[in-house]
Amino acid sequence: MSLPRSGFPAVPERLRFATTGQILGFGLLTALVFMVIYPEHSLQRHLERSAHTDNVSIAYLFAWLRADPNDHHLRILLAQRLFDKGEISQSRQILNPIFKVKKLDDELQAKAHILLLDILERQLWTFKPQSVAFNNALKHYLSQLRKVSHYTWPQARLEVFAKNAFAFGDTQLAKELYYQLIFSAKVINIQWFENIASLYLAEKQYRAAARTYLQAMPYTTTLAQRKQFFLLGIKALQSGNLLADAVAAGQTYVGLLAHDAEVLEFLTRLALAANRPDIAQYYVSLLLKQRITPAPTGATQ
Repeated sequence: MSLPRSGFPAVPERLRFATTGQILGFGLLTALVFMVIYPEHSLQRHLERSAHTDNVSIAYLFAWLRADPNDHHLRILLAQRLFDKGEISQSRQILNPIFKVKKLDDELQAKAHILLLDILERQLWTFKPQSVAFNNALKHYLSQLRKVSHYTWPQARLEVFAKNAFAFGDTQLAKELYYQLIFSAKVINIQWFENIASLYLAEKQYRAAARTYLQAMPYTTTLAQRKQFFLLGIKALQSGNLLADAVAAGQTYVGLLAHDAEVLEFLTRLALAANRPDIAQYYVSLLLKQRITPAPTGATQ
């Protein structure tokens, strides 16, 4: 029995501009043209310089790697191109065999580890925060970050790594990276000292926190900023009930701030709390002297 005809017109057959064989042939022809124009190594250098992520370039790199799977430079190059294109899982799959190579050039090893770090960071944000998958990915990322932390980094990227370690709770790594910034940067950001000190405070390492705040003082740019870090350092010792240490630090680091009435009043109260009336009397005498003698120029900046 024949089926009734539908009232809708028949779907037209999809037009094909080229058959599968023709497409493959075109890709092969393109690869051959590349090989004619560029000898093997010059083509590799050309592709590396061009940073192209188009399908033809990547297809050629795939074919080349299949022909010579032990070309580690090529493997990293292909993995980087895939990463740049957004093919994160495939990039990692191509890169993974590198880490099984027992003897690898130091420069290539560094490139591979840095690329893996980028891959792990990108993969991290594909998971829901605080999920089991996210926490596992975070462990891998921080482990890899620790591996590459001894490499030489541009300041901007090193600061990103330090912030990530800080935000993700790896306090030891964060401190190491911030100290690396402090020791290597031409211009010091005193926020780095403040971040290190806050990590020490969270660990109840009050002396280390105070030392970090006070170490920031030479890098301050105004007297007001210098005063801020001085007081933070002394108060960190107070937080640990280390009053004798706080009094001693106050005497050592007060410097130009001895002309600041607010600082002198604070140190007077501190000395009295530490049962050091002799030191409190000294600060009171400085306060009385201020009422008689005008403060030097710039003392109130």
